[in-house]
Amino acid sequence: MNVPPNMLCWPLRGKGFECLGQGRRPESWPVPEPGDDQLLVRIDAIGLCFSDVKLIRAGEEHPRVISKNLAQDPVIPGHEAVMTVVKAGRRVADAFQPGRRFIIQADIYVKGVGLAYGYAINGGMAQYSILDQRVLAGDEGCYLLPLAEQVPAAVAALIEPWTCVIASYMIEPRAAPVAGGRMLVAMEPGEATVYGFGAGLAPAAPARVECLNVNAATRRNLEQIFPGAEFAELRETPCGQAYDDIALCGIRTRALGETLGKLAAVNGVVSLLGDQPCEPWFFDVGSIHYKGWFYQGAAGADIAAAYGRNVRSALKKGGACWLPGGAGAMGQMHTQLAVDNPDGPARVLVTDLDSTRIRKVMELLGPAARRRGLEFKALNPKDFSSDVAFMQAVRSFAPDGFDDIVMLVPVPAVIAGAAPLLGRDGLMNIFAGIPAGKEALLDTAAVARHGARFIGSSGSRTAHLRHTLNLAESGKLNPTTALAAVGGMNSLWEGINGVAEARFAGKTVIFPNCPDLPLTAVEDLPKLVPGIEETFAADGSYTLQTETLLLSKFGG
Repeated sequence: MNVPPNMLCWPLRGKGFECLGQGRRPESWPVPEPGDDQLLVRIDAIGLCFSDVKLIRAGEEHPRVISKNLAQDPVIPGHEAVMTVVKAGRRVADAFQPGRRFIIQADIYVKGVGLAYGYAINGGMAQYSILDQRVLAGDEGCYLLPLAEQVPAAVAALIEPWTCVIASYMIEPRAAPVAGGRMLVAMEPGEATVYGFGAGLAPAAPARVECLNVNAATRRNLEQIFPGAEFAELRETPCGQAYDDIALCGIRTRALGETLGKLAAVNGVVSLLGDQPCEPWFFDVGSIHYKGWFYQGAAGADIAAAYGRNVRSALKKGGACWLPGGAGAMGQMHTQLAVDNPDGPARVLVTDLDSTRIRKVMELLGPAARRRGLEFKALNPKDFSSDVAFMQAVRSFAPDGFDDIVMLVPVPAVIAGAAPLLGRDGLMNIFAGIPAGKEALLDTAAVARHGARFIGSSGSRTAHLRHTLNLAESGKLNPTTALAAVGGMNSLWEGINGVAEARFAGKTVIFPNCPDLPLTAVEDLPKLVPGIEETFAADGSYTLQTETLLLSKFGG
């Protein structure tokens, strides 16, 4: 393959859109030469994501960025990348022949350290990219997945975001404490209630149990059920600690409960036991999303009951599902899964602030919903005289409460407002990317007495990406429906701002090696290439033939 001496790219040199590229234009950099154990790949397509917007807005403050000074040590964003090998170093040449196509799992880990592609490692907002051993031999092995020739690059760029959506329904909340982990058990000072711990927890004994205000009888129960654990009596509220499991036994003091409930480690479980107060507490909903925190509870005095109830992540079969923000780029994917899944809900409500998005999602998914016999409805809060009137309409869709709320609006106040509409054993999936540390008021009684649960996830693993790719290549998933617009390298700045402003009701994909392709909605492509509409699928969607014709005119 012919490789030019220079390439176009969009380095990020600080915080804010003005720091992306130079003067809203890409920069010209020398094309790097791969080392003996590296690859040089051509970026065929890069999907634009709201996560990119958050990166650009945060700069060095983004938790995945490792550069301490982007002005001097910039990073090239872009993690939804499709690529072709053009050169391979001599030590990797046998495994990676030029011409092979791949997608990348961007959540790269090396010795447990996150080195995400497009955040810590230069990403796909470039015509070419170097991949080193961090990508080719990380903790999960190689983070590149081979791509079949029949998959268009623009569609392949949608596999990673689709994977994040699918993976959010594959979360596996724990059903017991972490074996060998660290547990905190806390009570109100002077509390006389004796808390027991069911025998079902014994096989997953923690290595250390720390007790705060625990009475003697409860302490004896703990020692009997966890005889091999090290015990410690705390004389004051812990600060700065991290626990795998936290049991808040009859905590009524809001300040104490809120403080202790935020001491969870990554993937930590917080159990609310006993007669919880009816007043809401502040929960760290950002850490539910980014750190996998899980709040659970039980009305009695047995912590084992909390671990055994409502442990799921999939949408409830035959249930009622509400998707706030469900007509947006990622929300549309969630809505499609809810509508298409034969084991999914029977009633699906989408709410969104954009009437154009709502119209498009109803046009796209309405026929499938009718074929399945679903009750499928969409509402725009702007169409109501007040927030109260809107919430009354939402509540009337599921008078007994929703079995599932898939939260696609990254606003804690919206989470707090939606949570009371969960039904018994209702589940809220906080998919929207709310920063860790952001809090929302949630009803503790709903968690302890009625089985309300809140789960979340960020990103995916290689196994999830492989699963989604297999679904797409086998025809079991049609990712093309999420594609809304395409553009070339010179229109990337316009495209990423379009993502920030929700300009398109779906995903935008950039072809780096088509510099002058203007940012264009898929339905408007015939204005650029007369006759290209003849290559569209029967439903008007983009095909491999569409891409071939588009690239033949604009390069790439």
